[in-house]
Amino acid sequence: MFHGFFIKLILKFHALEKAYIKPSVSYSERTVNMKRIISNRIQQYKLHILLWTLFIFYEAVVIGLITGRFGHPLAYLFHYLLAVCFFYVHAEVGLTWALKSRVNSFWKLPLFIAIEIVVYILVCYFVDELLINTYIFKSDTHQLTFQDSLTNLYRCIYFMGFSTGYYFILRYNKEKMRTNELEKQRLTDIINLQKSEQELIKSQNAFLKAQINPHFLFNTLDFIYHNIGPSSQAAADAVIILSEIMRYAIDSDKIGDFIVLGDEIDQVVNLLYLRQMRTNFNLCFKFIYEDEVRTLKFIPLVLLTVVENIFKHGRLNVVGQEATVRLHIENNIFFIETDNLIDKEGQRLKSHIGLVNIAKRLRYTFDDKVNFTYYTSKDNHFKLSISLPVHYLRLPDEPLIPLEENDII
Repeated sequence: MFHGFFIKLILKFHALEKAYIKPSVSYSERTVNMKRIISNRIQQYKLHILLWTLFIFYEAVVIGLITGRFGHPLAYLFHYLLAVCFFYVHAEVGLTWALKSRVNSFWKLPLFIAIEIVVYILVCYFVDELLINTYIFKSDTHQLTFQDSLTNLYRCIYFMGFSTGYYFILRYNKEKMRTNELEKQRLTDIINLQKSEQELIKSQNAFLKAQINPHFLFNTLDFIYHNIGPSSQAAADAVIILSEIMRYAIDSDKIGDFIVLGDEIDQVVNLLYLRQMRTNFNLCFKFIYEDEVRTLKFIPLVLLTVVENIFKHGRLNVVGQEATVRLHIENNIFFIETDNLIDKEGQRLKSHIGLVNIAKRLRYTFDDKVNFTYYTSKDNHFKLSISLPVHYLRLPDEPLIPLEENDII
């Protein structure tokens, strides 16, 4: 026990030593620092100093000239010093303490005001007593009379009223500043969140859009096409279709945030054709769309990602349970609906990263106007639905230019 007390004593001594032992500072540096501090304080409270100067000048000089009576400078000094101290103590200590809790303010406020009045009257009496004893005031007898107390009470209530007004002005300004800061912080958070989501979406789009050198890619595909064309027309057709899909993915960001949905429908048809070629056209897949939807505008690579998700996680070789992608308009609502049997391996994949990215992009573009849902049914089918009012896809916000022909150069 004594050992622990001894260690605590050493630590306290070390803390005091660090607090009081400061690096040596020259006299000139201390003077400059002191002047800087005083200058900063004057700048901070210059309005207070100006108002108190005008008030004291009015009471001491103007009223003195009117009445023809002037007091001793030291008397003015002591009494106005007392008034200034009382003013700030009442506003920044008394009212702050009394009104801190609404529950207890009904007894704290009257109690503190009563204490303030008594203390002010007594201090005024002792100040006058001090001035008389130092022969600044001339008086044969000095007593704490009712008349003197009434005069000091008037002065006390007089300064108390100004101090109370100052307190509420100060409180109003603090609340206003606090509200402004919270509003600025809220707006900053919203802007930062929007910027972060926008950057995230752009990064995801950039990731989806095959960041490779298109010149090298298409020259290579052109070389393959011309060399395999004579021996296998099917393979040559596959190269042409692949080049169209890749060109679409690369060029889709050059015409703005929206594309003509018909362009992406064509690429889904191309992608489906390539998949059918790989399986000797045994793929159980239906792609159904109305001609009217081809003219709508939509954000790029959503439909392709949805179809690719079916290829990746769906079981597409069961006759009678074909995977279906349907695009249609019903009651002025545009729908993208999918239904596919889930592959056993796909059933174990629960991250749905591609779908989460699609949801973020749709929310960012169409806000709460879009409805995006997906779920797994009891019969092991994955079902997805994207719907939003069709007039949001027909607004002429920006010109929509179909992508150029995607043939190999």
